[in-house]
Amino acid sequence: MKKYSYLIALIIIPFLGWSQNEGTKVFSLQEAIDYAKVHNYDYINAQTDIKIAEKKVWETTAIGLPQVDGAISNENYINIPVTLLPDFISPSVYNVNMNGFGLTPVHPLPEDQQFFPVQFGTKHNASAALNVSQLLFSGEYIVGLQASKAFLGQTEKQKVQTEVLLVEQVSKSYFLILSLEDNLKILDSSLIINTQLLAETKAMFKAGFVEDTDVDQLDVIVSNLEASIRNIQNEKNTAVAFLKFYMGLAPTASIELSDYIDLALDQLNINYLLQSNFDVNENIDFLLFMQQKELANLQLKRDKSQYLPSLNAFFSAKTNAMRDTYNFFDGTKPWYPTTVWGFQMNIPIFSSGKRHAVVQQSKLNLKKLDESQKQLTTSLQLQVQTARNNFSNKYYEYLNRKKNLELTVKIYQKTQVKYKQGMASSFDLNQAQNGFIQANADYTLSIMNLLQNKIELEKFLTKTAALFN
Repeated sequence: MKKYSYLIALIIIPFLGWSQNEGTKVFSLQEAIDYAKVHNYDYINAQTDIKIAEKKVWETTAIGLPQVDGAISNENYINIPVTLLPDFISPSVYNVNMNGFGLTPVHPLPEDQQFFPVQFGTKHNASAALNVSQLLFSGEYIVGLQASKAFLGQTEKQKVQTEVLLVEQVSKSYFLILSLEDNLKILDSSLIINTQLLAETKAMFKAGFVEDTDVDQLDVIVSNLEASIRNIQNEKNTAVAFLKFYMGLAPTASIELSDYIDLALDQLNINYLLQSNFDVNENIDFLLFMQQKELANLQLKRDKSQYLPSLNAFFSAKTNAMRDTYNFFDGTKPWYPTTVWGFQMNIPIFSSGKRHAVVQQSKLNLKKLDESQKQLTTSLQLQVQTARNNFSNKYYEYLNRKKNLELTVKIYQKTQVKYKQGMASSFDLNQAQNGFIQANADYTLSIMNLLQNKIELEKFLTKTAALFN
């Protein structure tokens, strides 16, 4: 890169850096990543998911702790319920009169059983109750508590997965902006030189020293440079917008980047990327899969626990008052207490094979996950090998593009000198200029591809265990 910078400097004028605007935030790559870990929307939600899972653990734990409920009720009957009682009085009276006194009733006793209405209870009723229950044993509860803790572990791993993805997104956007800025600097400087050269050629044309085709050729060169600069500037604006989005910044925020492409290329660490061992147990996707497998194992345990009995203890204290007038606050009137405690055991006996079928489904699901684990392990190893091959290819492509750019710069230099001396035509200068622009675009693209493949490979090699809090 130092050699490249020296060669570029031979054909461009000094480039003045932009001054920092008021309110502009300047970020290195690491500062951008650290900022994103605080303000990125998905990362904030991932942290909130962990807090939700922690509350879920306590919710499940509380099921096995004492449960206390109170109840107060007040009933005021507009019409007291009516109950029909069998008419047991009339037959007795008839029997006594006929057999005891020899009296013959004026109206004979009806053959059908008769009923008469009665009202039981009072107009006003009130009650207060306190109920306490305690789960003593439940296999389903024990497994459910384990599952809630496993779910908490899953949300923690999902947070790490979000962090790994966030680092990838921020890094790719950051390097893309740096590459485009580097390209813009070269094209801007080339535009200045060729604009000046166009003005000189126009002056020479007016003096009759060159033909109009020379002016037209330079005019085309300047127009092409201006079009390329506009396109790259739009690409940069888009990349900046995405970077701000990943970082959690407002679209209107003004930012600048403090790192340089040279620094990123100097920190490639080729040996580490191509030779370090890949540990599947450190890969976040594999860890998340194993967490899902653990939850599937717990589901099997839960299904098996359906065969076990459950035991509960309970205590209830209740007091009632019945009044014909609403005087429940009169301390002289009685309340009637009822107190009870005991145990309740629920014993599963026969489900016509339902529980057995559920358990078998969970076992078969685990069998599928065993095969999926083998598939995922092989897939991740293949992805790492592919990522290494891609990175190696992009690295050698970068070296080749860099060498081509150096040669193109030398050719372009010499053609400029020859053009000013009248030894090269504007057509030759146009060809050299196009070759330089294409070589510069290829070089910039090779840098972007190299850095993006570096990020892809680093994602697999990241030791995710260190990211857990």
